[in-house]
Amino acid sequence: MVIRTIANKVGTIEIDGDSFYFLQPLSSFKTDELEVIHQAYESRMADLREDGQYLAARDITFQSGQVQFEFDVTDLKAFDVLKSMYLADKLPYYLSLISIAKNDKVDVLWQKENFVLDTESKEVKAAVIGNEVLELHNPKNRIDSVKELIIISLTHLNRVLGRPRRSDFFEQEEEVIRFAEMIYLRLNTLEELASYIAKVYKEVQEKQLEAERLAQQEQEKRRFRLPNVFSFVASSSMNQRDQRPNYEAKKKVQKESGKGSKESNIRLFIGSGIILIAALLVNVILTDANKEAQATDQEPQPASAEAKLDLEEVYRQGLLGDRKAVIAALEEAGYESLEEQDQEVLIGLYRKTGAYLKAIEHEPQLADEVAAELAAGDKVDELRVLQKALPEPNPDVNFELAAAMEDWGKVIALRNRIELTDERISDVVTAYIRTGDLQSAKVFIGEKAEGDEELMNRILDVEKLQSELASLEKEKISQQSVIDKSADKKKVTAAKERMKEIDARIKAINESIKNG
Repeated sequence: MVIRTIANKVGTIEIDGDSFYFLQPLSSFKTDELEVIHQAYESRMADLREDGQYLAARDITFQSGQVQFEFDVTDLKAFDVLKSMYLADKLPYYLSLISIAKNDKVDVLWQKENFVLDTESKEVKAAVIGNEVLELHNPKNRIDSVKELIIISLTHLNRVLGRPRRSDFFEQEEEVIRFAEMIYLRLNTLEELASYIAKVYKEVQEKQLEAERLAQQEQEKRRFRLPNVFSFVASSSMNQRDQRPNYEAKKKVQKESGKGSKESNIRLFIGSGIILIAALLVNVILTDANKEAQATDQEPQPASAEAKLDLEEVYRQGLLGDRKAVIAALEEAGYESLEEQDQEVLIGLYRKTGAYLKAIEHEPQLADEVAAELAAGDKVDELRVLQKALPEPNPDVNFELAAAMEDWGKVIALRNRIELTDERISDVVTAYIRTGDLQSAKVFIGEKAEGDEELMNRILDVEKLQSELASLEKEKISQQSVIDKSADKKKVTAAKERMKEIDARIKAINESIKNG
């Protein structure tokens, strides 16, 4: 299957199996001579021959007005493969990506499709780079581009238009969310990014080494546990029993020689010593174990253990379907006194049971998520209640309510005050379409969703419908003139029939634009 995507404004990236193609119209180069394009690319790559982070094109050809760069990506993976990895496994790739960004002498196309992964060396490699005749168009600077690519690899998103929601992340553990917040909101330079990620990566490696060390210690402990001691004693006793001579054998030995008697006595002495040592060892182990058991019985158990047992019982009730009992028990314990995971459980139950205001009371930042959730479920009345209950106006809530009520003017007015998601971008485009401002819609898409063919196709379809609508309105005026002025009854009758067709088509077009 061939995967295609728009790249560098007017170019295209195509991936077909182990081949990667970058196509750029010849008119966008600073020269129209293919030989000069070849020379400029070869000269640029000659400077990067020792740097393994940049792929070299294996062929450059000219096809249908476009220059095609072909790359071999055998054994390399698409950038989106990072989405399937755990955070700990992604860190070395992030460091490699930052390394590419730090090299400001190389102009790289900062688009996720332009990067591939080498899973053996755990590196990111770039394909398309600029040169003296090929200009690249990157809408964002390097630091913002790196941040966006990291967030994309952590989430379901294909572009980042605002702060991601927890539900956008593949891994929703707190450490992953904190990592993303540091990357996206708090770090402002490539050096800060590299330092922070390197620190996290070092901590991950240390934890892995510690886990391996503890596992090895556990294996060592198993060799000296009490059952093994008993086995040792039993084995020694059996050996001694086997070595103990009977009366007849003893007489025979004594008759044979005094040397054999001495060897037997030595074996008897060693066996007895082994049994004695093992018995003492068992006695010491049992005595220490008894003391520890008595000490444990005398120590008072912490209060949290009992609380934990109570929560386990509460969660058991929840599994049986009694959510109210779980909510009541957690509320009785007090939100602030709950463990973090129990707080998340309570917030989740509030949202599932429709107690949105309680959820927002404890976690105010959830207001926009709750508003989007209510809007998706067409719960306009609950959105109104939420809007009125908030102590201060919330642009995200106001936007969702305006979109749900089709208050398109307000949707447009709030577009720059909210975190834009794919759904909200679509709502803004709808608002421009409904208000007839297609030019502003195009500008908005270019700024917030560049390259989104689906949104652009919506605008183009509406433009075609508007053009047809204008023609029908002119024809309607002409047919009405025939009806009003013509004395020819046949022409009048035909004009009236045509008017019905025009009115029906105009109605259908307006309905299509409304739903566009």
